[in-house]
Amino acid sequence: MLVDGSFNGAPAKLVMQASRNGYFYVLDRTTGRSLLTKPFATANWATGIDQDGRPIPNPAKEPARDGRLVAPDESGGTNYRSPSFDPKMGLLLVSSHDAYGIYFFRPDHGAYGWAGADYGVFGKSALRAIDYRTGEIRWSHDLGEGASGAGVLTTESGLTFTGDTAGNVMALRTSDGATLWHSGIGRVGNSPITYLLDGRQYVLVGGGASLFAWALPETR
Repeated sequence: MLVDGSFNGAPAKLVMQASRNGYFYVLDRTTGRSLLTKPFATANWATGIDQDGRPIPNPAKEPARDGRLVAPDESGGTNYRSPSFDPKMGLLLVSSHDAYGIYFFRPDHGAYGWAGADYGVFGKSALRAIDYRTGEIRWSHDLGEGASGAGVLTTESGLTFTGDTAGNVMALRTSDGATLWHSGIGRVGNSPITYLLDGRQYVLVGGGASLFAWALPETR
């Protein structure tokens, strides 16, 4: 995500990423210098952050014969689903995944699991609002068990659209994550979009094998 904002009270051209490894990064995109590194999802594979903003891998979390419990699991602290940035509130909205997997060597340590891992230990999703200047989680909205497939859309009017793991599309209030509306349409595996047509604003979302479009009632 490319953002022209401020950092430590000064104007800055930034690039920010919520990574699959569970950490949120902010860099000065003109120099590549690290400005901030903070975890946004459950992550136990690192012991800390080095002077260049890189997580330091924990040798105790390397695969072993008796298995090692590692977070995030193979699906990551987030994945392909797109985040969204609200410039007025300074929040990066990310569909995150708190999940653990057990990792061990293969084939030397047995053929159990795919690629030497068991991914079914635990997983829970949440939409998290990250303050890009501090890395702090401003709020977190539960999205259900397992990994969500929905991306995120934020609007200038203070709304956030996404989907949960139970097959609902939902609108949240961006300032605090409160649910304003939801509809059961099937698994949302894409990012909602919004567009203006003939003077009317629409929100379009894919659910299951169908596309759904919503608009406010016309006034006469």
